[in-house]
Amino acid sequence: MDAMQLKPNWKLCGWLAGIGIIVYLLIQIVPTTADSFFDSGSENIIAKSTAEQTAAAFVQKQYSSNPVSVHAVHQSDSMLYGYLEKNKLARSYEKKYDPTLPTDTFQVTAKLPDESVVFVYIHMQKGTVVAWNRLEEQHLMPATGNELKDSAMAFAVSQGFSKSDLKTSRINEDTGEIWYEKSPTDVGKAKLVLGIRSEKLGSGSFRIAAYKPRFVVPADYSDYVAKQKRIANYLSTIGSLFLSFVLFILAIIYASLYRKHTSFVRGIVVSFIFLAMYLINDWNMTDGLAAGYGETANADVLAIAAVIVSCLITIVMALAVYFSLVGGDGLWRGMGRNLWPRFGQAGYGDHVWKSMWLGYLTAFMLLGLQTIIFIILMRVNGSWSTTDVTQSTYNLAAPWLFPLLAWCAAISEEAVFRLFGIGLMKRWFKNPFVASLIPTVIWALGHVTYPIFPSTTRLLELTVIGLIFSFMFLRYGFITVLFAHAIFDSTMMAISLMLMGTASNVLMGIFYIVLPIPIAWLIRAWDRRKRTAPHSGSGPQHSPNSYT
Repeated sequence: MDAMQLKPNWKLCGWLAGIGIIVYLLIQIVPTTADSFFDSGSENIIAKSTAEQTAAAFVQKQYSSNPVSVHAVHQSDSMLYGYLEKNKLARSYEKKYDPTLPTDTFQVTAKLPDESVVFVYIHMQKGTVVAWNRLEEQHLMPATGNELKDSAMAFAVSQGFSKSDLKTSRINEDTGEIWYEKSPTDVGKAKLVLGIRSEKLGSGSFRIAAYKPRFVVPADYSDYVAKQKRIANYLSTIGSLFLSFVLFILAIIYASLYRKHTSFVRGIVVSFIFLAMYLINDWNMTDGLAAGYGETANADVLAIAAVIVSCLITIVMALAVYFSLVGGDGLWRGMGRNLWPRFGQAGYGDHVWKSMWLGYLTAFMLLGLQTIIFIILMRVNGSWSTTDVTQSTYNLAAPWLFPLLAWCAAISEEAVFRLFGIGLMKRWFKNPFVASLIPTVIWALGHVTYPIFPSTTRLLELTVIGLIFSFMFLRYGFITVLFAHAIFDSTMMAISLMLMGTASNVLMGIFYIVLPIPIAWLIRAWDRRKRTAPHSGSGPQHSPNSYT
């Protein structure tokens, strides 16, 4: 293959891309936006600052104490959300229960002067307080006996519940807590549980220190999800993390063995770009990590510690990217193929420009194919998805930076699993399909912990997607598949950003979707300028194949 000559069937690719993006938009995006667009009564998501102000005012009124600090994160009942999605109950639940029992809220952590912490849950659209809980209280007297029952029931009735519908399921007089159940409900087999904690004040009156209403899913569903998560963790740890580490070690070895075919200078810039963007992403996800700890008083400290660990892992990942780039380039050149052209080669700028456009066509085609795969798996395998607050755009410090993660994924995964992984397997097994399948499965196993069930759903989906990426890599080279992967991910991430609302998010989403165009244009312009610039001096001139 002449690496500098891209000769795909542009007409066929264009038709497949057009069909793919239409399928993706009609099935995945339009239904998501239709209700809010046509429903004049739909409400926007409130600002986090508004949620924090509402929580602070509530805490001052409820506990007669001004918070020292307040901080809001997006919280979600992932178990309930998944149950609703699996049983096609999400729409009916939203209409009937969302105003008072939303699956998603802003969880505001309010720290008080006495070092206690109050978690206040704010409705994300209405801005109302829907639940709260106080931890680490001192010198307070829990209500007991009939006082606990009477004060808790009176409060439940004030919240719109009928006394005859509530059945006491558990009482803890040591903490002043009581739990009521309301069943059956029209939310499948889920039970509505009210958790109430009552305190007796010095004046003889009572204060509700905690109110946690929620739907509890059936045990068979929660047990199934727990089992699937264990399977996913096992597959991810053994199938992806361990084998990816093995590939890292092999990349170091083969980078040394094939050093005469490449240069250790290659890949430095790309690896540093990856490192910088991923470190930004680690910092950006701090609130998501904090939300993952739930009602933990020192969640902010734990989140910072997790970010530090993530940054250290990111450095290791950057090294893996670097050695994969060097080792992969050396392997392919050693086999007589130039799948990663070098800056300075004749036609390099035009190659990048065409690779970018082919990347767009490939990405749009794959967006449609992914949608079709999900539909098939939903019909055949009963697949469904749920929420993950660690990945929520509402938990990002700077949501507009979120699509940078697409480029991180593209650089790292294409370097490790395509450029080096396929190159290594091709060296060992010769057969292109086997060489593509093995690293593709390892790559797919790294995504099984996403909140999609059964846990094998993403393994099946990404094995198909990965094999197409592999085909494009073997046929059109590393730069094409790098653009395709980045556009594929950044399109989805940019749309997620745009769906958050506000003009700035919409504009930034559009910016990220078209970003590959100016990147490729600048590289082509720089290449042409370098090529047409007159040489000066009497010293030796660099070869067009010199490393950069």
